[in-house]
Amino acid sequence: MKRRNLISPLVLLSGLLLVMFIISCGKDGAAGPAGPKGDTGSGTVIYSEWLDVPYKPDTIHTAGGGIDTVGFYAIIDVPKLTQALLSTADVKVYINTNDASDAVIYPLPYSAASGLYIDMRAYAQKIELYSNADLSTASANGKKYQQYRYMIVPGNTQARAAAPVNWSDYAEVKAYLGLKD
Repeated sequence: MKRRNLISPLVLLSGLLLVMFIISCGKDGAAGPAGPKGDTGSGTVIYSEWLDVPYKPDTIHTAGGGIDTVGFYAIIDVPKLTQALLSTADVKVYINTNDASDAVIYPLPYSAASGLYIDMRAYAQKIELYSNADLSTASANGKKYQQYRYMIVPGNTQARAAAPVNWSDYAEVKAYLGLKD
């Protein structure tokens, strides 16, 4: 028994033309009435300046009496990060891998194809960073590299619709929250 193709080329072409027509239609109609004013933001986002963060080696003692470095860690003091905030807030950390005049910002945790990674953990009044490389803030030619910033976004209302922002994109988060550099 010969099997027939259920979708003919004519049907596919018609569907494609319909989609193109819908996409090409503009919003030329009159605007409707204004909706109700939404809730104002709380303005309670807590964020740091760009911080110089020193890493320390995480070491173990070997059987032969030597010491091996297994990773690197850093502790950032965050006095306003309470246990209550840990239960309701979103804690974010970003690294600027370049200098302030030409920022290249990544959200943590960070993982590269090369195997480099940076992980973060939040505790009451502290954020711990852990990496497989020493990613301390460095200075060269009067510029600082590898500075860190944290943001604490308190949860104000439970189960709201998701905000139209990609929380992993520093530029979007900064614009959405109206933060200054």
